[in-house]
Amino acid sequence: MLKRLAVFALVTMVVAGALTGCSRPAAPSQPQQGPQQSQQPQQPAQRVRLSMGTATTGGLYYIMGGAWAKLLNENLKTVDVTAEVTGGSVANAQMIQGDKIHFGFSQATAAYEAYNGMGWTKGKKYDRVRGMIALYPGALTMYCLESKPIKKIQDLNGKIVGLGPAGAGVDAMGRNLFKALNIKPKQIQNLPHDQTIQAVRDGILDAAMVVQLAPWPGLMDLEATNAVRFIGITKEEAAKVVADFPYYSETIIPKGAYKGAKEDIITLGDWNLGIVDANLAADIVYDIVKTTFEKQKDLVAVHKAAEFTKPENVVYNTIPLHPGAYRYYKEKGIKIPENLVPSKQ
Repeated sequence: MLKRLAVFALVTMVVAGALTGCSRPAAPSQPQQGPQQSQQPQQPAQRVRLSMGTATTGGLYYIMGGAWAKLLNENLKTVDVTAEVTGGSVANAQMIQGDKIHFGFSQATAAYEAYNGMGWTKGKKYDRVRGMIALYPGALTMYCLESKPIKKIQDLNGKIVGLGPAGAGVDAMGRNLFKALNIKPKQIQNLPHDQTIQAVRDGILDAAMVVQLAPWPGLMDLEATNAVRFIGITKEEAAKVVADFPYYSETIIPKGAYKGAKEDIITLGDWNLGIVDANLAADIVYDIVKTTFEKQKDLVAVHKAAEFTKPENVVYNTIPLHPGAYRYYKEKGIKIPENLVPSKQ
C-alpha cells in the first residue's frame, strides 16, 4: 500500500512539473522592439557611374555631349554620367567594345561598319555596339579659304587636307569619298576639330572636312575672320559614292547656311546616333532614352540640331537596337524596321 502511494505521488509531481513548464512563457532570443522604436533610415540607392564618349573639343559631339550628360544627371537619380573627350565615332565604338565607355556618339555609317565588321574595322565585328537614339542628321562639309585655288573636289588632288580627328566619322567618310572618286591628296592630317579650323585659317591645311548640321559654330567662327569657300560635288559624283557606300545619301547644305554658301551645295549625308553597350542594363537604357526625349527642349536650347532628336527618327539607326531602347519605342507605338529589332524579341 505504501509502495503504491509513493508511486502515485511521484507521477503527480512529474505531471505537475510538466504542466508548469508548458505554461511558462519562453524568453525571446532577442529583445523585442516596441512600436515606438524606429527602423534605421534606408540609404539612397547609389548612382550608377556611366561614361559617355563624345569627340574632340570644338565639335558638336563635344558640345551636345556635355548638355546630354547634364540633362541626364539632373533628371535621373539612378545614374551619374560623365562626358568624355574621345576621338569620335570610330573611337567610341572601339571604346564600347573595350569596356572603356558605356554609350556615346557615332555617325550611322561608322556604327554600321562597326557592327558588321566592314570598312575601318578590317573584318573585326564590334558585337557589343547597339543602337539607342537617332540624334540629328549631318552633312559632309568641305571648305577652304577663298584664297586657295580649290573650287571642286578634283582640286584636292595633291593638296593637304584635314579630315578631323583620327577615329572620327568624318575621317572614314572623307577617305571613302576619295576612294570612290579616285582623289589622291598629297597628305591627310588628323587634328581635333578646333585645331583643324585654326590650321585652315593659318594656311597650313589647303582644305578640310567636317560632318555637321549647318550652321556649325566652328565654321561660323572661321567666317568671322576669313572668306571661306565651300566645295560641293555633282549629283553624278554623289551617285557614284552612294553606289560604293550605300549607307551614305545625297543631301544639300542650303544656300545661306553660311556666308560662303551662295547656292545650295550638293554633298553627302549621314545621321548621328547615340550608340550603347549591349551589356548595359535594359532599365538604365530605357530611362536614358525616355528622359532624353522628355527633356529634348533642354538639348535644343544648346543647339538646334536637337530639334531632330525625336522618337520617330529611330528608323535612321543602322544597327539593331538595345532591348531597353526597343522597349521604349514599342511603348510609343513606333513601327521598328526588322533590321533594327533586337534578337529574341
